[in-house]
Amino acid sequence: MPPDPRARGPLSSTVSPRTAPASGKPAPRPGASAKPPVASAPARVPSTRRADQDQVLVSSVIVAFLLLTLAAVGVKVRGNARTDRSRAEVSGTLTRVYDQQTAFRLLNQRFATWPELKAQGMALPTSHRVLASNASPSHWFMKVRDTNTGVVCSRTGELFDEDPSERPPTCVGEAP
Repeated sequence: MPPDPRARGPLSSTVSPRTAPASGKPAPRPGASAKPPVASAPARVPSTRRADQDQVLVSSVIVAFLLLTLAAVGVKVRGNARTDRSRAEVSGTLTRVYDQQTAFRLLNQRFATWPELKAQGMALPTSHRVLASNASPSHWFMKVRDTNTGVVCSRTGELFDEDPSERPPTCVGEAP
């Protein structure tokens, strides 16, 4: 009768498939090299690659948002500067009207209407339009619009005004 393979012991004549004959060391697995594996960088798993892609996507979205925000702020600042320049120009026009009104009042004992000022040579810049004007013996009013920006400034003058800065113009409107 052949020996029972389950009853292997130190005196067994069969060689275990896990041990090499005469050495007692484990036998190499079939298809494996005899050298021990060298520690290397851990292999990337798909979830790590996905996390890296997500991080790049989030970073790109943040950078795009920042660039758009900077562009919007730049446009807003430029529009505000344009509006401020327009208000200063229209205010300057109304200051020249004040000077003309003062001269007209000294000669005629009343303030002039816009057509009367225009007939005496008063001219507005090409981008300014008179929207409304009114004059009486004691006061004058004029509303001027800058056609480039839409800024509208109005101003009144009174009989007892001492200088042009006494009644600053009131302006509304913003650059498009």
